[in-house]
Amino acid sequence: MGSTLRHDWTASEVQALFDQPFNDLLFQAQSVHRENFDPNQVQISTLLSIKTGA
Repeated sequence: MGSTLRHDWTASEVQALFDQPFNDLLFQAQSVHRENFDPNQVQISTLLSIKTGA
């Protein structure tokens, strides 16, 4: 399966995704992610306090 963005899914194609074993679905998702993003890059984030606004 390619990593082309699609908007024309058929009901049977969606059902086939739901019918996959969970670990196979995770592996497929990780493979597509690695095709499109650097697998070794880590995003640095900062937590903000909602209470103090800091």
